[in-house]
Parts: sequence; C-alpha cells; structure tokens
Amino acid sequence: MLQEWKPDFLNKLYVYSLCLLAYTAADISWLFVIPRPILYILVSVLAIINAIRKGIYVSPKKFIWILVWFVFNLIIIIVSTGSLIFSLFRLVYFLIMTSVILMSLDEMKYLLKVLTNCFVFILVVSIPPWILYLIGVPLPHTGPHYPNDFHIYYDYFFFTVDAKVNTSVYNRFSSVFLEPGQMATPCIFLFHLNTKEGRLFRFKNIVMLVGILMSYSLVAYGLLIVSLVVNQTQRNRNRVFYVILTISILAGLSIYFINNEENAVNRFIISRLEYNEEEGNISGYNRTNEYFDYRYDQMMKTSSKYFGMHEENLSWTTNTSGYKKFIVHNGIVGFAIVLFMMLILLLDNQKRSALVYCILVIVAFLVRDMLTTPLWMTCAIIGMYLMGEDTEKVKYSSQTVTDIK
Repeated sequence: MLQEWKPDFLNKLYVYSLCLLAYTAADISWLFVIPRPILYILVSVLAIINAIRKGIYVSPKKFIWILVWFVFNLIIIIVSTGSLIFSLFRLVYFLIMTSVILMSLDEMKYLLKVLTNCFVFILVVSIPPWILYLIGVPLPHTGPHYPNDFHIYYDYFFFTVDAKVNTSVYNRFSSVFLEPGQMATPCIFLFHLNTKEGRLFRFKNIVMLVGILMSYSLVAYGLLIVSLVVNQTQRNRNRVFYVILTISILAGLSIYFINNEENAVNRFIISRLEYNEEEGNISGYNRTNEYFDYRYDQMMKTSSKYFGMHEENLSWTTNTSGYKKFIVHNGIVGFAIVLFMMLILLLDNQKRSALVYCILVIVAFLVRDMLTTPLWMTCAIIGMYLMGEDTEKVKYSSQTVTDIK
C-alpha cells in the first residue's frame, strides 16, 4: 500500500516559488519590486532539482505536449528580433512549464492548494478596504503609477484603482491586479477547480465568488454561470431542479436590474449585452479598436499572419486583448499550437468535467490573450489533470524513482 504523499522542504520551496512567479508575472502591485529574471532562474533551478530527486516519467501524450510547447517557444525565438537574453528567457520559461506538466497528481493538488490559498489571502485583505473605499471613507494612496505603456493606477496598498476612469461608487474591483478581468478570470479557474465536487459553501470558495461578483467582468460572469451550473448539478441527483432554480434566479435578477437602471450590474453587465447594429456585435465586445482592426486586417494580407509581427513597435496593440492580439504577436501558427496543446491535455484526460474546464479556458483565452502566461498556463495544466483525475493512469507514485529510457 502506497503511503500518503507529503511535500518535503524542497517540494514546498519549489511550489511556493512557482506560485510567486505566477502572481508576479500577473502584474500584482505588491510584487512589482521583485526582480523577475532572478525569480525565473530560481524557479527553473528548483524545477530541475525537483525532477532529478523524484525521477521523471513522461507519458506519450505528455511527451507530445512538451514537444509542441518546445516548438512554440522555438518559433518565437527564431522569428523574433530578441536578444540572446530573450532567447534564454524563453528556454527557461519552457523548462518551468514543462516541470508543471511532469508533476504527479499529488503535487498538482498541492500546487492548486497553494495557488488558491494565496489568491484567497489577497482577496481577504483587499475586500474590506475596498468596501470602505466604496462608501466614501478617505484612504491613503499613492500615484498615479505607470507600470507599462497602457495601465495607469492609484495604489491604495490593498487594492488598485484605474486612474483612466471617472471614480464613482460603481468602480470595478480588481484587488491588487491591474484590471478587474485580470483578477476575475484566473479566479474563475481556481473557483471552478475548488468547487468540482459541489462544495460551494466553503470559506475560500465564497471569498472567490465575492471577488468575481465585485469585478463586474462580463466574461467572468458568463464563465461563472457555466461553472456553477456544471459543478452544482453533476454532483447532485436533482440536476434538473438545480438547473431550473439557477435559471429562475438569474432571470429574476436580470429583470430587477433592467428595471432599475442606476446600479452597477446594469451599467457594467446588462447594458454591455445590448446588440450594436453598426458594429454587428454586442456593446460589451470592445476588446479591440478601429485602428487595431485596420492594422490586423492589413497584417492578415501579408506573410506575417503565419508567425506574427515581431517589429519593435507594437504600441498599437495596447488597450486591446483577445485572440486577434495573440495572433498579431504569435501568428496563426502560434494560435493553432496553443489550441493543439489544450487538445492534447484533453485527450490525456478524457472526462466530461475535463472537457467543460477545457472549454472554459479556451473561451477565456479567446477573450483575453493570456493563456501562455505563468498563472493561466499553470491553472490550465493542473486543472485539466485534476478534472480528469478519475481517468488518469498513475504510472508511478511520488515515492518511486523511474528513469527515462
């Protein structure tokens, strides 16, 4: 009988360092002071040490995923005009994400636990000051700060406020992230993974749910509805009852908010669902602008559409997001490779819950081009395997060392 796996000091050091990297790369205001190159090197070294200690087993599908992931990074290195340092960075990042997919299920569960606890801690210390801010309590802050070419924010130490919008009682909550959507979307991933057994009313899940709702993110709300319906019905016998109950509640709330125009939900969610006849889409579909669309259409007529544009000045892509922006930077080939990587993960975890999670991740990726960032990719990898846990064929335990032959 195999003993229960427990992380030792090096396991914990590796996982916590990986979480620190994920949240640092997600542009959390608390972590701007951390030198990222050193952090990337540290995590890659710990990943190699961890792999050597436990031994490595690579299943055929994982090997294919790693190979495709290598090709993705190799293409970026070849077609970009980056320096040697940039090339080394891509190789280091390749090693880090490869170490994630090579984790055992026990290690993935532990990583999910740490990622969730860190996220919940951030929200717990952010939400109370945010409520004080909403009711008009004057709070100390600094700024405006300019972390990049697009974002401008005021730092209230426990949360940030977008400096480009008019402040009002309906400000959208982003915690210490730079945007509400950048906070809410990975929070949806963690929320879905932690409620897969229907355990909604746990403290950490309630905290994440509150954070998502306060973000007023249209995409997050849509993904949240899917997550709640799927996770709360697949573990309960009265599935039809829960579906009808959920739809009834949503319909009732929608009618209420539509009839009461002066509220945040109507302003940030319902009004953005109105159909725009001139543009041929809903009002909330504002991921690009007119000039970006013009440049994108021009690019699609050139050979740059295959591997992306790697000119030094891509400032015209700022204030945009979504699959089009990803294609501008990585091309149709890069976009196809990322979708193929998700398909490989799904083929390695052939279960309905894994399919649902895969759809959630891809939909979020189509709207916000961040799937290849550390936090998103980590959530995608471990989420697919934990959702497909019942079909995972465990080839080795974390106590056994198996050499690659």
